[in-house]
Amino acid sequence: MGRFCLQLVGRGALLALLILATACSDDQDATDGGAGDGVWDSDGSPAADPGPLDDGGDRPQGTDIPICDEVSLAASPLTNLLLVVDKSDSMNDPTAGAVPGRTKVMDIRDAVGYLLDEFEGKIRFGWMAFPHQDKCDPGVVSVPLADDSAPLIRGLVDAFLAWGGTPTGQSLQNADQYLQDTERDNFVLLVTDGMPTCPNGDGSNQNQADSDLALQAVESLYARGIDTFVVGLGEDLNSANPQLLNDMAVAGGRPRADAVKYHPASSLDELKAIFDEVGKAIFSCTMSLEVIPEKPDWIWVYFDGVAVPRDGTQQNGFDYHEAENQIVFYGPACESLQKGEVSTIEVKMGCAPPT
Repeated sequence: MGRFCLQLVGRGALLALLILATACSDDQDATDGGAGDGVWDSDGSPAADPGPLDDGGDRPQGTDIPICDEVSLAASPLTNLLLVVDKSDSMNDPTAGAVPGRTKVMDIRDAVGYLLDEFEGKIRFGWMAFPHQDKCDPGVVSVPLADDSAPLIRGLVDAFLAWGGTPTGQSLQNADQYLQDTERDNFVLLVTDGMPTCPNGDGSNQNQADSDLALQAVESLYARGIDTFVVGLGEDLNSANPQLLNDMAVAGGRPRADAVKYHPASSLDELKAIFDEVGKAIFSCTMSLEVIPEKPDWIWVYFDGVAVPRDGTQQNGFDYHEAENQIVFYGPACESLQKGEVSTIEVKMGCAPPT
């Protein structure tokens, strides 16, 4: 068997989870180039040669680590985020504080675009807008959760048209039925600009039955371990039931530490800031590897070319979890990823790290 070297390459300021793996050749030796025998400490620095290594017959004892040829492998983020977005007729109204001529629809387009730009490759996105066809038709998942869903969502958002009523509860029920991925963490981001009006309100009348249905749908999601972030877009959006969005935010498990428990947005900048906060809150500092390291002790990680220490105490740096075949970042290393401060991650397995 050959050894493997993996490289995660960033795209611009984004962390891409495309792993370029390198299967080591067994019939070629690397030239030293002044780097010794390719033996390295856990922080990526050269170490003394430990002498002959018994690697199960892959290479003669005492020889250098072989050079590598690149092959492509895929890695996947471990977080699903389903966007559940209100596109009722009132979304054509201006957002309070918006520049003249801007509407809530325009703010949604720009803010969703920003969210995808910032977290594509870090989070798996799905898309649901409501109503779907008729004015009280519940939303359906029109872009399934996937590693490469962002371009499809951008296309739908660009064609976003507002009309009809507000079937919030039934749409969240459909989201509940859809979110069945047990291998990842699942979240819902609900964006609405008004009270539910379907099915009992026929798309135009706010009523207690439809409000109760929406709250119960959030409670059902949470009971299955799915948190819901509740965003209220615009001012005076809940005058008929001032407590509903607060109750939904608390029931969803992600309330704000404020008297207003949902996330209020009255401008594009506020909406973008909320989306940024949500993305950072759920972005996982865990990466699944699709290649099992032949030698788990031979793993080196770099942020933008700088070695990340391997820390078995899990305070700052990374550690490898062999049972799950995952690399997990801890402390300031995880915080750097969450803040978007890292453009490129390199993970090398079983080969000398880059010089």
